[in-house]
This record gives sequence, C-alpha cells and structure tokens, in this order.
Amino acid sequence: MPVETAIILAGVGVLKKPMEDLLAAGGKGIRGYFRQWQASINLDAVAQRIEQVGLITTIASRQASTVDDIYYAAHLKQGKGVRTINSADEFFSERIRLAVIHGTAGQGKSVFLRYLCLHDLRQGKKIPLFIELRKIDSDNDLLVLISKHVISLGFNENLIEAVIGNMLNTGKIRIYLDGFDEVKREYALSVRDNIQMLLNKNQKLEVVLSSRPGALSQYLIDIGRLQQYEIAPLTDKDYAGFFDKIGVQLETKDRLLVAIHRSNAQIKRLLSTPLMLTLLVLTCGMHQDLPDTLPEFYDSLFNLLSSMHDGTKPGYVRQKATSLGNLELEALFRAFSFSSKELFDRISLNPIQFEQSFQSAIKLTEARCTSDGFRADVTETVCLMVKEGMDSTFVHKSIQEYYAASFIHRIQDDSLALKVLESIENNYLYSWLNELRFLEDFQNLSYEKCIGIPHAEVFTESLCMKGRKHPAVSKIKLRAMIVSLGIQVSRGKVSKRITGIYWRPDSNKVAPNRYFSDLVQAISKDLLSLGKQGSFQSGLNDQLVFVSLSTIFAEEPAVSEKLHASAQRVIDRTSSSALRMKERSERKGKSLLDLMKAGSKDLAQ
Repeated sequence: MPVETAIILAGVGVLKKPMEDLLAAGGKGIRGYFRQWQASINLDAVAQRIEQVGLITTIASRQASTVDDIYYAAHLKQGKGVRTINSADEFFSERIRLAVIHGTAGQGKSVFLRYLCLHDLRQGKKIPLFIELRKIDSDNDLLVLISKHVISLGFNENLIEAVIGNMLNTGKIRIYLDGFDEVKREYALSVRDNIQMLLNKNQKLEVVLSSRPGALSQYLIDIGRLQQYEIAPLTDKDYAGFFDKIGVQLETKDRLLVAIHRSNAQIKRLLSTPLMLTLLVLTCGMHQDLPDTLPEFYDSLFNLLSSMHDGTKPGYVRQKATSLGNLELEALFRAFSFSSKELFDRISLNPIQFEQSFQSAIKLTEARCTSDGFRADVTETVCLMVKEGMDSTFVHKSIQEYYAASFIHRIQDDSLALKVLESIENNYLYSWLNELRFLEDFQNLSYEKCIGIPHAEVFTESLCMKGRKHPAVSKIKLRAMIVSLGIQVSRGKVSKRITGIYWRPDSNKVAPNRYFSDLVQAISKDLLSLGKQGSFQSGLNDQLVFVSLSTIFAEEPAVSEKLHASAQRVIDRTSSSALRMKERSERKGKSLLDLMKAGSKDLAQ
C-alpha cells in the first residue's frame, strides 16, 4: 500500500472522540473557540498531519517508509524486569508523569516514540504532540516548538497561548519529546526548566522523552514524578524477526544468521541495535563472513551507498552533482562532519549552518564543488543526510560522530592532530566522547598519546591501591570518587528499588576524564539490576526520592560490594587497554627488522 494511502486510511475518524473530550474538559472561555475551530477544519486532515510523524527515512531506504513498515517491537528494561510496551499508558500513574526512555546510538529510540505517538492517535483517546528537540536553538525553545506544532494543526496564532494552556491542562494531550541528547548543552537547562514548568502548571499532562544515557540526561534529575526505562539490546533471538521486518530476502537472511553464529564475540556484541543489524545487511548481505571491528562496517558504507542503485544497471555509473569521485566525496564528507560537529554540535543544520560547515570543509580538503552540489550528493546519492524542509540532517547521530572521528584519524601532521585532541580534551571532552571511542577503535596513536594513556593512568591511580602488581580498586578511593562526581540515585521511598542514576559532568570537583563515563555506565547498569525490582506497575505507585550514591555506599553493604565489583571490572578493562596503547606507542616508527632485533636480544638474555 502506498505511503500516502496508508496515512489517509489511518487518520479517518480518530480525532472525533479526543476532540469531544477536549471540548468537555476545556474552560468556559475557550470552549466556544474550540467549537469554532472544530467546525472550520477537517479533523481527518488534522489526524493525517499528525500521522506524518510516522514517515521516516532510514539508512536502509532512500525513500520515506512508515513506522508500521520498519518498527520492530522494542523491549524495555526497568531493573531486572524486561517487557514489551505497546502503549504509553503503561508508563504512567498518579506518581509518574515523565517517562524517560534511554537507549544507545541506533537502538531505535525515535522510532519507538513515533510508534507510541501513532498508537495514541489511532486509539482515539489522546491527541499526541511529537516534538523533535534537536530543533531547539536561540530562536526556538521548547515552548515555541510546541506553539508552532499546535498552530500547524490549524489553531489561530493570536489565541495560541490560551489554547495551549487549556489543552495541556485537560489530560487529553500527551507530549513526546524526541532526542534530549541532541539538544546543545547551552540549551539543556532551559529545556529542563520548560519541562518542569509544563508539568507543574498542568497537573494532568504526561510527557514521554527519549535520550541517550549520559551527561545531558542527568539534567532531568530535578524533575519530580520521573521514571526511567532502558531499551534492551537485541539478542540472537531477535535477529530473524528483525530481518523479516525490514524485508531481507530468505536466502540473505539465512546466510547472515550463519555468518553471525560463527563470528567472533566482539562482533556479536556489536549486533545489539537495529542500526547495526541494518548496517550488517547493507555491507555484508552478500558475504559469507563478517568484519572484525565496528569501523569496518562504516568503512565500506560510504562507497556501498553511493553505488547501491547502480549495481543493477551494468555499465552505468551515476553522475554526481559535485563531479567528485567517491574517495574525494567521502573525504569532503568527513571534513564536513567534523566541521558541523565543531561549529554547531548538532545533526540538523539550517541553510546558514550547512553553508558555514561546507566552507570550512572545503578549506580543510581543498575540494572543488558547490554547496548545492554537495548537498545534493549527500542527500540524494549517498543518502547519509536527508532534506527536512530547508534543513539538512544526518540520518543518524552516529554517522556524524564516526566521520568526524575518521577525519581526525586521517590528519597526517602529528602535531596538528595533537593540537585538535588537546582542544577537545581541554574544552569539549564530554561532548566528544563518542568520537573518542571511535578513535580508540581506530587505534589512533595521537589519541592514545594525548588522552587514552594519560587519562587511563590518572583514572587508575585515583581508584586503586598503591603497590599492587595488578590494579585493585580501593573502596575508600571509590567512595571519594563517587563523592567528587556527585552521582545521585532515584529510588522508591518504600521499596528502596533503584530506578535511575544521575551524573552531571559539568558539576565535577575533579578534572574531566575520558573514563569517568565508563565507570558511571557500569555502576548504572549494575545498580539497576540490584535486588528485587518488582513489576513495572508496582514501581509506578512508589514515590521516588533522590539520594546521594555516596550515602548509600556508606550505609548499605550490598550496594558497596556491587559498586566495588563494577569499578574493578572497569579498571581491569582500562588497565588492559592502556597496556596495549603503550605497546603500540613503543612500536611507533620501528621497522619490522628493528622489532625482530629487539626480540632476538630479549631471547639472548
């Protein structure tokens, strides 16, 4: 069924009941206006506008698909419990009015929120408002975006403030906020304050928010009536069903399942998100074996996408708008990804931001092409970006992160590479963590010299007892680090069940360190699985309180032991990684003959 037909059929009649409820619940002063609006507009047309949320362009498709076509049911974790959520109604109770959905890159957070939003619409109980937080800037805060969304439904702009106030306070509206991690750090507190204000002012309002786990989401700690959930990783039991959902042919599916089964453990750990499984299909669908590392997936991606539609046309080579070869275009795209990250730290760029990023990339690469040509190639030929009105957007945040890291990795001048990394270390460390992790995968020597090795040594020294042959975490030092990091915990007042871990990097009393985030993530994962977690619904009725993790560490031995074990695992990984980095540093510049001579001397001794 064509996408447009599916949207029209889905929209028919679904807003009649929620609009009647809205009229009944609205204040006397605004009820007449609601009736006039309802009489002057086609409700089915409004529903179809909301249904546009279900149109999405993925890395696997050059044309918009519907959420119904691509959504593979997400499993949510809360403590030890894992279940499938079919409706946002399951998140909320009298005590919970903000549901925060955490998920790593490519785990399908946005698709999940869109699915829930459309479910609300089609059930005909609530009117859902879907807001993309990445669009927040100096001219558009959260309240402005909500106003613009409501105006797009046909409400009079002059009465919008009164309309929104009445709508949100009826309990017939549910707001979906997608991508809190994509908000620029300078606007994060403002967004948090806007959410808090909306919840305080509208006692029946319910909000669902998605974010990557990590620094920015910790700003939400001060908001009451909050419950956190985590999208569970995909497992081998999901692979066949996911491949079926995205339309993989039977022969290719069987080949991939066999290849996954015999792949190494590192690759199996990578295949835990819809994005990685989709990349697997794109890059390895015709191969008998899988790549060994994450960068190998991305390395083959650009060239494959640039020729994806040409492979079925013998002898045909698609002419690019830039007239650049694949290698030249990829080099320019790497520089563009780095420039857009450095200049604006956002994945959706308006025309001015796109042009500035492009001009910076041109200077870095000395490529010759026009901005319009480049935009056409990356959105229509390679399709790693998409056009959204006047804006141009990376199809996924990890695409920008990978190619920005790849640009740094390919800097030939070691002194220049070190200057770039020193700037990141001193000014933007926590904003560039994912790029730094890619540089670790690349085994980039400049990164290892500037950040990897020294940060690992400081981190290990800050946590471990002195004089040990193998690094051993000191409980005294661990508690001191927890205090200095300011980690807090949300837990049930009655059940004592831990529901969330909160950490604000910008409030640290210690110098930023690349490995703090690894420790916090390990602690979060282990604490959320500690003890009897109970059912989803029982947790909704238990009042949340916020407690310093250092207090729990001191007073509860079970938690103390769990944290100590978490920290030791992180230290073991970090010290092992640091040892490999040091070995690579020592080998730098030495020929094979030099290494063999050194080995012969060692054997002689």
